[in-house]
Amino acid sequence: MIRHVFIWQAAETTDKSTILDLLTQLSDKLTMIRSWELGSHVGEPNENGDPWDGVLITDFDSWADLEAYSSDPFHEEIVQQLLPMVRSRAVVDFVREAE
Repeated sequence: MIRHVFIWQAAETTDKSTILDLLTQLSDKLTMIRSWELGSHVGEPNENGDPWDGVLITDFDSWADLEAYSSDPFHEEIVQQLLPMVRSRAVVDFVREAE
């Protein structure tokens, strides 16, 4: 299984719930997603520094499914809408052993 992790910090002028609403659309339309979790940070910053505002974790059966997701026109449309709403973002893809 392939896990794709996307984290972000919202731009100062962006309502954080708008990002969550936008990303929720991905699971409704893209059938190659095996499973997904979406959440926002809860709590105040602490000695660990400024937290990320949210995370989207998606699982795929194969690298080919992840590639199909990444290049899907609907995904690309969501990304274009999302980019002006975030000030920082990061992605990590890795092989996850099935449970």
